[in-house]
Amino acid sequence: MSQEDIASHIEEALALLDIGLEQESEAIIQKLLVQTPTAEVHSAAIFIFNRLGRFIRASVSADILLDQKRLLSADELFRIALSFNFSGRLQEAYDIEKSISPQNNEQSLVRLYGLACKSNRLGLHAEALMHLLGCFSFQNTDSWDAHRKIFLDSELSSLWEKIPSIPLSLRQAMRYCNLPFDEILALNESLTPLRCVDQMDMHAMPKKFHELLHPVYATCFDISPSAEAANPALAAEFAAWQGAVVAPRLDAFRALRDRIAAMVLEQQLTFAQFQASKGRFGCARNHLVCHLLQAPGANLATLPDIPLLRPLIEEFRAQEAECPDSFRALISWAHREEPETFLRDVLPEMPTLNRNSGYALLAAGCMHYRLGDTAAAIESWSACAHLWPLDDAPVMNAAMLLSGEKRWDEATLLINRLPHECMKSMLWKRANHAIQERRTFSLSSKTNPAPRIPTPTFGNLYSGADEEFLVENKKFTPIVC
Repeated sequence: MSQEDIASHIEEALALLDIGLEQESEAIIQKLLVQTPTAEVHSAAIFIFNRLGRFIRASVSADILLDQKRLLSADELFRIALSFNFSGRLQEAYDIEKSISPQNNEQSLVRLYGLACKSNRLGLHAEALMHLLGCFSFQNTDSWDAHRKIFLDSELSSLWEKIPSIPLSLRQAMRYCNLPFDEILALNESLTPLRCVDQMDMHAMPKKFHELLHPVYATCFDISPSAEAANPALAAEFAAWQGAVVAPRLDAFRALRDRIAAMVLEQQLTFAQFQASKGRFGCARNHLVCHLLQAPGANLATLPDIPLLRPLIEEFRAQEAECPDSFRALISWAHREEPETFLRDVLPEMPTLNRNSGYALLAAGCMHYRLGDTAAAIESWSACAHLWPLDDAPVMNAAMLLSGEKRWDEATLLINRLPHECMKSMLWKRANHAIQERRTFSLSSKTNPAPRIPTPTFGNLYSGADEEFLVENKKFTPIVC
């Protein structure tokens, strides 16, 4: 049989499987396995037998493929790991999945989800937690609503119970503190849409719910609309069961969020000192403000001496002495969503020192920009840059607008005023390259997201700065996953 004929028969078997003709599909693949057991046939056999729930038979072809030592795709390796997982070969499934090099975000999420489940079942709870958190780093993926399913999954049930006792290093907290915890919690607030279940969940749930479910494929079951319509009371009970299982896990996730945030927030003043020692004024300013806003009992009077920030701290102290409410409103961006109100009503009523402060000028530039007044935004940010000559935020903002108006020489002169350390940031490099090529550049929140809780890398503007901080402050712990 030619390769073309083999490919045609494989395509036919997969098509029959998709329309529910399982026996016919299996007959074709069984015949191919006898007559022409090529690598392509065994790969298709793994796919088909997994779909049919014949995991031990799928693992036979998986072993043959692995013995051939050929290069396998990520999708093939996932299928092999699936067959091993459900045929009782957990350690091998874990090893296979860990070896996969994902090619896209969806594969990354599926891999981390699988590793979280498998490492937890192997008793590697600390590693499972890191994989679990890694899952939430990947958004906008079509993986059976994984960010909802993960809170129901029976393979992770013991992990949720153990999370409070699993130690976390500062590195781990810094790595995951800006995960979209609140968005994930909001996504899981509703009982609907109901979460799909897998074969292991089927064993964990009351058997009376089984009659409601139909297979989406061999390892995934969803509620059948016809069964739900025929037995609404049982369907409601199934939804309530899901909610009862998920609720304490969401509580554990909230507590984990708060624990991680507290660890990183506790370091903000130390981060400010570290960034200042490197000459990163803007980053140090943000860490300092985060400390003032978030740390219990934080106040300007008890701050340690930070040489680079001395003028800024004196400016802050003068503002607070003049009007604490105005100072707090400025550094907390209390009027972020009210640009017109801020410019028309709030800023003019502030007392002199607060009205003319660096934060007021920075905020005014942002508000003018949001309202489309480019000239006023450039004026405000340029004034802020004059007051804060070492801060890259107003400089880069003004340079962006100058480049948009093709005022290349002014933009170049402005960004080249920054200290050398700021020129190491990825943002400065992108901006400088664009201006040299006479192109505009963007500082949008999509391409340059501001971290909710700042760490030394500051949204990856200073690559490697987190590790640099950990090493210099002797908070280094080896990377394990």
